[in-house]
Amino acid sequence: MVTRQPASSPANAGKILAVVLLALLALGLGGTILLQVEKQPEYSPVSRGAKLIDTAGCLACHGRGDGEKRFNLRLRGDKWAPKNNPTFWDGEITKMDRLVEWIANGVVADEVEKHKKLFIQMPAYKDRLKPDEIEAIAAWILAEGLKITQGTGPTAKPATLPTGSPLSPDQLLVSGDRLSRRSGCYQCHGELGQGGGPNPGSFKGYIPGFFGQDFLELTANGDRAEILHWIDHGRGLAIETGLTGKFAKRYFDGQATPMPAYRDQLTAPEKELLVDYILQLNKSGPLPAREIERIVTLLDTAASH
Repeated sequence: MVTRQPASSPANAGKILAVVLLALLALGLGGTILLQVEKQPEYSPVSRGAKLIDTAGCLACHGRGDGEKRFNLRLRGDKWAPKNNPTFWDGEITKMDRLVEWIANGVVADEVEKHKKLFIQMPAYKDRLKPDEIEAIAAWILAEGLKITQGTGPTAKPATLPTGSPLSPDQLLVSGDRLSRRSGCYQCHGELGQGGGPNPGSFKGYIPGFFGQDFLELTANGDRAEILHWIDHGRGLAIETGLTGKFAKRYFDGQATPMPAYRDQLTAPEKELLVDYILQLNKSGPLPAREIERIVTLLDTAASH
């Protein structure tokens, strides 16, 4: 005797279809949410400060430097005389606390009387910006000032390559910084590798720095061989051959500013030094203003010898 299985009813078929559609919808939504999470920008105090100087109106009075003049007047006796506003670096301020005081109060205590004689006086930002935002602006000013004091490209001092024992962390900071300057690394990745500018068509829309999760995801969790591959070829090997290979390749091919290949531009010892330096910066994480102040002093002292 043959036993017949009851036929699926239209109602059961409809339920199965609904479950399948809901599962597909959940999968699609989950993928979209994951993509949006992955696309969240990553900031250092320096890259955050770069945005804040714009939104806080700092550029209106101080400009971006490079000899850009900003009008002001100073009262001399009973007459107004021309007095350009200083750029962020005209005062050669290398101390975080003094920068924070200027930004928070609009003036430092020992210049209050001079400040009163200005036609356009700097406003106090202590009630407009949070303390960490003020420190981020200070971090940006300190980092960007290194372009002036340490030079860029051929104006930077040559790096000292290790010949015997490994360089100490501070020696590596000095030599790695000089090599990065002479090789143009900071032009894209930002001063001290603290995050670069916009890069249309890239996955996150900007050039990453040498700190944080962005860097680790692009370099197979900071793998030395992978970083060397990036330096040699301007692209990652692991990220383009793994599960996300086709997805990553689409963004690498479509970005406006691809990384150049340094295979024939740097010697093997220079590449090794650069990897050591980048890994040390990544281990240090996003650099706060206080650490940048220390690095500024370190680099200035090394430059004077």
